[in-house]
Amino acid sequence: MPTSSRIEILPIEPILRGHTLLSAAPQGDQTLIAEVGTHCREELVCHRHQTSQLRVLRGAVDLVILQNRRFRCISLREDEAAWVVIPPRVPHASINRGCLPAVLVNAVLLHGDRGDRGSQQLDGHTRRIPPALLPQWQALVG
Repeated sequence: MPTSSRIEILPIEPILRGHTLLSAAPQGDQTLIAEVGTHCREELVCHRHQTSQLRVLRGAVDLVILQNRRFRCISLREDEAAWVVIPPRVPHASINRGCLPAVLVNAVLLHGDRGDRGSQQLDGHTRRIPPALLPQWQALVG
């Protein structure tokens, strides 16, 4: 089944149970917790066989997406909860402009033969920002 190359921003659908606010994660094959430090590296990550479904649990990050040789910035904050869906082959990076690490959850969808899912590993490849795009990148990071 082909996947879309569109970035999606999905609202959280909370459920109130007593004094507890619950929200379900999107369907995923693996769930990861990531800590985004306050340093900024001139790198993009790109997954060939996985869709990342990200939500900020603590702090805030700017998610930078590279599409059509242009950077697009999506601000994610814990107090404005939403899921961002990044399909395979979309280069992206997270910038934490705060003074403390941000914590994200990633409900990863793996693509490919279902028989290989047990042995399939995450496939993120990091690449340096291409020199032609460095001025754009530097304008984003300030």
